[in-house]
Amino acid sequence: MAIAVVFILIVMSLVLPSKSYACSCALQTDLQTDPIKAVEQSKAVFSGKVLAIEPKVLDINGILDHKIAVHFDVEKSWKGMNQTQAIVLTNLGEPSCGYTFQQGETYLVFAYDYDFKENMLQTSSCSLTKKLTTATLELSKMGQGVEPIELVSLKDKMDTMAYTNKWALLKAIYHRLVRYHLLEFVQVAIILVIGAGLLLIRARRKS
Repeated sequence: MAIAVVFILIVMSLVLPSKSYACSCALQTDLQTDPIKAVEQSKAVFSGKVLAIEPKVLDINGILDHKIAVHFDVEKSWKGMNQTQAIVLTNLGEPSCGYTFQQGETYLVFAYDYDFKENMLQTSSCSLTKKLTTATLELSKMGQGVEPIELVSLKDKMDTMAYTNKWALLKAIYHRLVRYHLLEFVQVAIILVIGAGLLLIRARRKS
């Protein structure tokens, strides 16, 4: 029974992993002080009003990644944003470098590629992202910006970002047990077989 419990706990830890983050901005000092350099290294820089803030659980090749998705109505763009709306991800909470947005507020956003999908954006508290009303210095160095020209609505995309894939558990099993942890799984299986064999031998001797 004890062996079975250990096996179940190991399998669950492999099958249903979640990404975790620890915040460290030590290597991004320049991006927090130099607006021009921050623009150069960002994928997109824009100002926009927050329309919605929703927690999401993304399925990334069987790894569940917890994020906050922020839906913006874009007002001005300085780089990489031609659409009138944008969705930007951030981590959950300040301990993981997540930026805390407030619905209805307008922000100057410095966004970069999401780690796993280049067509998605993310930002963090390590960036120069801030409320537009406190971004006087950044705006003075960056100039006026331009208005986006491509009219879009991303509400449906926000709705479909929820973790609703009924096959996600099977995908997780494949990626975590077969693709990433096959060797560990085989080792655990061998240990369990040996343990079961020893228990069987002991039981027969007693009988």
